[in-house]
Amino acid sequence: MASVLLACAFAFFALMIVYRFVKINSMPLHMRWELYPVPTDPNHDHGGSFMEEVDFASKPQRHLPLNGLKELASEVFFLKKVRLNNKYGIWAFSLAMHWGIYLGFVWIGLMVLERFWAPAFLSGATNVLCVVSWLLGSVGTLGLIFKRATTTDLAIYTSPVEYFNLGFLYLIYFTGLIGWFAGPEFFAGLRSYIAGDLPFGVSGISYLVWTHFTLFELFLIYMPFTRLFHYVAKYFTFDKIFWDDHVVTRGSDLERQIETQLSYRLSWSASHIAQGKSWGEQAAMIDAREEKK
Repeated sequence: MASVLLACAFAFFALMIVYRFVKINSMPLHMRWELYPVPTDPNHDHGGSFMEEVDFASKPQRHLPLNGLKELASEVFFLKKVRLNNKYGIWAFSLAMHWGIYLGFVWIGLMVLERFWAPAFLSGATNVLCVVSWLLGSVGTLGLIFKRATTTDLAIYTSPVEYFNLGFLYLIYFTGLIGWFAGPEFFAGLRSYIAGDLPFGVSGISYLVWTHFTLFELFLIYMPFTRLFHYVAKYFTFDKIFWDDHVVTRGSDLERQIETQLSYRLSWSASHIAQGKSWGEQAAMIDAREEKK
């Protein structure tokens, strides 16, 4: 029963990843940043771009996908942008929290692997890995809660739900740490839970194991509906906003998508916006006003 609950939580989590990915991918084009140098551009190393070349629009564009993957990996695994803009000293805590999550997922994977292949070294490595995950996660979440609560510039932008999310994560790590101090029976209980043969309420250890995994499963179900799900959007942020430098050519799919979006009608108005007009008509009106000046 226990392993079924965990499998259902992971299945829901995986389905939500697919759903959110498809939904974001089907959204209208985002406004490009076009900030150079773009990592996927062959001229990236010297800070240039393909636009330096004569008649660049008529030439085939070359991209270096591996460069993009390396840059994305540096952001995912080392939070590069947070480190470079570490004004409030949150990078170390944020990195610890993220690695607590990453190692937690790896730990679950190794626990499942142990069901089919369980040499002594794998069991020992799994135990160490989960403790490291709990320690990093605890330090990271508590540090971020403290920083957000005590730094004025952060506190005014931190909503109650963000404290709740961090606190939720901390409870998962905290119950793991309590189990670690409880003794080796806790680790045996974790394996029994994965195997699906841990009875509920046999001892204090089993209650603790059930609490730990129940929190984790609830978090898997809850995460897709929170900002913590930003890792799915991160790919689009980089690939479709920061780095998208594809030239719009006549008759291309990109041109047709832009034309479609320019035909959308405006449902709101302002001193510079005419309600009911399309975005294309609105742009033409602005051009006409500029020409009169």
